[in-house]
Amino acid sequence: MIRIENIIADFQAYTDNQVDCSPIQKAYVLAAKSQPYLKLFQNTDLQISLEVAKILVDLKLDIQSVVSGLLHNILINGKISLEDIRDLMGAETANIVEGMHNILKVSDISDEKTRIAEKMRQMIFASSKDVRIIFVNLAARLVRMRYGKRYSNVKMREISNETLKTYAPIADRLGLSHLKTELEDLCFSHLNPKAFKEIDEFRKQHEEVHQGVLSRINEELEELLPENKIKATVKIRIKHHYSIYLKANRIGVDYDQLHDLLGVRIIVDDKDACYKILGMISSNFRLVTESFKDYISFPKPNGYQSLHIDVYDKTGIGFDVQIRTREMDMVAERGVAAHWAYKKDNGVSAGSRENTSWLHDLSNSLDFASDSRESLEIFTRELYSEFVYVFTPKGMIIKLQSGATVIDFAHAIHTDLGQTCVGAKINGRNVSIRTKLKHGDKIEVLTASHQRPSRDWLKYAVTTKALSKIRNYLRKEERQEAEKLGKELFAEQVSKLGKRVKDVLKSAELKKFLDKSGYNDITAYYVLLGYGKANINHIIRLFEPAPSKSQLPAVKSQVRQSTGTKEKPGGVRIAGIENVLVKYANCCNPVKGDDVVGIVTQGQGISIHMVDCENVRARDFNPERLVEVEWIKSSSEKLPVRIHLRFNNLIKTNLQIMKILAGAKVVLVKNELQLVDKTTEQDLTIKVDNNEQLDKILAKLNAVSSVKAYRITTQEQS
Repeated sequence: MIRIENIIADFQAYTDNQVDCSPIQKAYVLAAKSQPYLKLFQNTDLQISLEVAKILVDLKLDIQSVVSGLLHNILINGKISLEDIRDLMGAETANIVEGMHNILKVSDISDEKTRIAEKMRQMIFASSKDVRIIFVNLAARLVRMRYGKRYSNVKMREISNETLKTYAPIADRLGLSHLKTELEDLCFSHLNPKAFKEIDEFRKQHEEVHQGVLSRINEELEELLPENKIKATVKIRIKHHYSIYLKANRIGVDYDQLHDLLGVRIIVDDKDACYKILGMISSNFRLVTESFKDYISFPKPNGYQSLHIDVYDKTGIGFDVQIRTREMDMVAERGVAAHWAYKKDNGVSAGSRENTSWLHDLSNSLDFASDSRESLEIFTRELYSEFVYVFTPKGMIIKLQSGATVIDFAHAIHTDLGQTCVGAKINGRNVSIRTKLKHGDKIEVLTASHQRPSRDWLKYAVTTKALSKIRNYLRKEERQEAEKLGKELFAEQVSKLGKRVKDVLKSAELKKFLDKSGYNDITAYYVLLGYGKANINHIIRLFEPAPSKSQLPAVKSQVRQSTGTKEKPGGVRIAGIENVLVKYANCCNPVKGDDVVGIVTQGQGISIHMVDCENVRARDFNPERLVEVEWIKSSSEKLPVRIHLRFNNLIKTNLQIMKILAGAKVVLVKNELQLVDKTTEQDLTIKVDNNEQLDKILAKLNAVSSVKAYRITTQEQS
């Protein structure tokens, strides 16, 4: 069991007793006081907090990080406020604890994809402001995984899935390989216990053989190194469970057929010695040449540097070799945390800022994400990508994700360059913006002042920066189109009311409406109107003159005395029935031009249905209740009709739909939409003159790429 004395002693050891440790003791007391039933349970939250702090001490982080580890979940039970922590422990610690609390709160979201995306967003946003939040968060998650038995199997699978998708790749991106390895193995044991047990048994069965091979390789290297006048330290290892599982599944072989389960790490004093050892290995072992990777010349984004090569010894046993300096080994073991460790000058190296700059870029990209799906896409692309290294005309190295194109390179140099790019010269040869880049390419970007991003660019770009900049440009463009369309709709309706736009814009009625509706200004209303998210009828009702008394009877009732066949104000003639109410059925929403029939309904007059309405055909009506109905040719009444649309979730498509409806001059009564499996499903109720107008509208809608539109003629009756 970890004790606070252990934490303080370890902290004092790497800070050379140069730092006041009283905040650690104070934080421990504060955490203990928040646990009223401390003596009743083993593995309490206090012990968990101590383990979190121990991980942070092992990373040799500063005192604020260690203190925040002790207090990482203290806000959950509400016994202490953030202001109290700020007063007692200082602003830095309070900010880290607040960031942790915001991440922990996301656990309340029920939908898994949304929860993972939102937790990831909160983690990246908070950590982009203070990277120590991500260290504390990873330590807390690792301890939570270690205490998996506290949760049900279902809950633990949920936590493990989230950890494998989010926390493990972040640990890898930060260079915290030992945290990543333990997180992966713990997740694997819960998500696939059968496979984990098989690999565990395989490792135990072959442990003696593996250790014998590693010992022999170690002895051989210890003879070769002095012969080549190289001073080095040799470490040996066996791959961890999840790594073995992934590789066996990737290449489709049994575990005992994997040739690089064993690993050797050779650590030297300087970079030149690394390449000298590479030559020595080449001379004495059989190389798997395609496996060679030079992460010294081309470091990983987290600062990791090493030479990697797979080899076979004389007996045919395969193993991988990693060659690095002592400084590189420190970074490999502790990643970005190596730059954030306690320093007497309290400084943070330029390397740290460079190796965590991706957090800021990722945070900015997530700001532009439209939904959880896009957030996860951005996150996954950033954390799981391999990289290529290319050169500017002046020889500067640019690191891009594997599969990156000219358009990605241009955006990496400068946004303006990216958004006006028309192509490039790669190694002196003209290429298009969609051309994929390879290691060592020398690239000169070609631009044109008239060039602007198009939606097709999203097919070619792969980097987070390029995609977010292109999407941001397209959204601004679509917003401008929506504003223009909304402005036109507004002007058209105001004109129909016989008023001048400039007078309406200055009116007290409009100002009151905008304030009451929560619009910042008329521009915000224009935009939502153009997107179809605001109703122009609200404006019409504001300025429409009130009906006179002489008009009221016609508005109030659709009933007129009739003898024989009379015209009904609703636009239909009904044979032989007088003094009766007329209503149009909601199930099929008939409009002028449809073949219709009337049904006499008790207490509700005559209901007008389409002849082929399912509700008419499905019911056993007394024939005497059916009456003949015909449309009045002179009627100009607009009637509601329901249409259903299915289309991609691009804002531009929605704008095209709204333009068609605006051009048809229909009245929008109701607009309901939802996203279903990356597709927008939209139910619209509009008022049209007749079925001929409706057919034209549907034809224009279906002419739009990706749009499927049809009339709804059935509905459950209440």
